[in-house]
Amino acid sequence: MPSLSRFVANPRAVLICRILGFCIFVAAFFLPACRFVPESIRPVYMGWECARIALSLTIETETYRSVEFLALMSGWINPLILFYLYCVAARRSCILRRMVALLILVCMAATWVFFAIEGIAPLIGHIAWIAGALIVLAPEALGCKASQAGQSDPSTPIP
Repeated sequence: MPSLSRFVANPRAVLICRILGFCIFVAAFFLPACRFVPESIRPVYMGWECARIALSLTIETETYRSVEFLALMSGWINPLILFYLYCVAARRSCILRRMVALLILVCMAATWVFFAIEGIAPLIGHIAWIAGALIVLAPEALGCKASQAGQSDPSTPIP
């Protein structure tokens, strides 16, 4: 069984990991993401609906003084993942990428706190969304030097 350090040192494996994670992340938008507990007449929300609702809270001033702020934080995971991937592709600083990754993790925790307070049950779409994001971020957790292996020189081809 190959060691974890060999996986991270292989830029192709890191790229495949991030692409796979992103595909799972995107697929989650088309799956049932959450529902209120106990089951009521309220519908099951699809992932894209959750994202739309959570991001729309950004422009409402009352949001910043209520528990809905936690839902707003969950909505910001989506643009933060895109920004994180931009930072990876543009070879931005390791510190910036790690700060964005940490902010994404904080937003994930805020999502779960919001779910607990509001009595919302996560469904397969939410689980896939979180799993996809974590797979995208996984190489970052294993170290910047390792996740940038083979990328220090732009002219170095990926094997």
